[in-house]
Amino acid sequence: MNTSTSTSTSTSTTRTRNALIEQMMQRASGAPARSGNRIDLLLDCTDNFPAWEAALLSARELICIEMYIFAPDAFGTRLRQILLDKLAEGVKVALVYDWIGSLNAHLRGFFKPLTEAGAEVRSYNPLGWVSGIGILSRNHRKSFVIDGHTAFVSGLCISAAWKGKPEKGIEAWRDTGLKLEGPIVHDILAAFEDTLVSQGGQMPLSMPSENHIPPAGNARARLLATTPANINTMRLDLNVIGLATQNLWITDAYFMPTRMYVQALINAAKAGVDVRILVPRTSDIKWIGTVSRTQYRQLLEAGVRVFEWNGTMIHAKSAIIDGQWARVGSTNLNLSSWYGNRELDVSIEDADTVHRLEHVFLDDLNHATEVILNEKAHAELKEHRQRMFGGIKRLHKGQAKSVMRQALQLSHALDTTMSGTRLVDESEAWSYLTIGIAILLLAVLIWFVPQVITWPLMLVLLIGGGGTFVHAVKQLAEFKRGRHK
Repeated sequence: MNTSTSTSTSTSTTRTRNALIEQMMQRASGAPARSGNRIDLLLDCTDNFPAWEAALLSARELICIEMYIFAPDAFGTRLRQILLDKLAEGVKVALVYDWIGSLNAHLRGFFKPLTEAGAEVRSYNPLGWVSGIGILSRNHRKSFVIDGHTAFVSGLCISAAWKGKPEKGIEAWRDTGLKLEGPIVHDILAAFEDTLVSQGGQMPLSMPSENHIPPAGNARARLLATTPANINTMRLDLNVIGLATQNLWITDAYFMPTRMYVQALINAAKAGVDVRILVPRTSDIKWIGTVSRTQYRQLLEAGVRVFEWNGTMIHAKSAIIDGQWARVGSTNLNLSSWYGNRELDVSIEDADTVHRLEHVFLDDLNHATEVILNEKAHAELKEHRQRMFGGIKRLHKGQAKSVMRQALQLSHALDTTMSGTRLVDESEAWSYLTIGIAILLLAVLIWFVPQVITWPLMLVLLIGGGGTFVHAVKQLAEFKRGRHK
């Protein structure tokens, strides 16, 4: 076979492989990839909050917000006033807030001024007989769309909690968001409209067609708009883990994955993929951190590296694979996010953006403590990575770009003393002790006060049964009306 034939065959094989990967990505996510986007990485409230305010102030036609928590604090009041000012200027405003996440604001009538000023405001899945046990499904999304051309997707809510309390020595939360411009904004707006309509709302202005949103950059991305009916993000996550060959770096705020997901991480690590997970050391939801630590050992034994954030709270949700793909958004690695909630994430298929996220992840590890099995296993793992690094140095010059990126990935692995270490035994023992005490106390409580179980169970059954009954009656009534038309 001559050189030209060999090259042609290789090119054909590459195209076929890329086409199959794209087919897998699209069918797993349920969303097409969009090219021609600009993606700006925003870190913490110091980047995100000012960018949100500036974008809202620049609005001329339409503002759409989908938000889990809209807090009635100083920051929330500030954004509400901007929305009121924009309504007075003639800008249309549509807002969907989660009934449970924003319960404090809801009970205080915080959104009433917006409704009175003409905004389309909807509470997602409020408690009611018709909702039944569906009340467990929440809208955990965090997004803004401004005038149909600029959007924000992140893990941050409209709440001053993300600022911490500097006067009390409480640091700001670590979180990640994106500012997006280009064709993908159409998909974010469509996802918002789907939620709004599901709650009986209506868009105050017609959506621009996707052809009317011009390219704004060179980044390729696709939107993951998860609902309880599609679990798109979980399917895509599992598929891309299977594609990883070099590194898989995960940041998650509430790490309680399914056995299927944990096994996917274990299989990747055993195949030689550099798998690292960054989670909070302290959390705003204490029991989740306790349960998470019971899963460390099986991951560590497979070669997965686990790090705990040293600061107040890391709330970011992201995944990075092989320097080519990343996901950023609202989805946590747990059952609620995957199966119950509405979530919104961006699948980033742009090497430059992913490279920036890699730098952020490595910097985060410098502010974290690694959890290890024991000193001997840790030393062996470090020696193994040093051998890997030495092998990379011997690659030929044609692979220089790949060498540089892999050197970046491995640089932190060679100096694990930067962040310090913590043995898994202590964290695991305290977690099991806490869980054990909680179960024993619950058993004692049930023995003396059985109503703590029977009354909540009765309430759930009443709500679930009542909701199902009302839904069935309405459905039958609509069927009978249809027959008599």
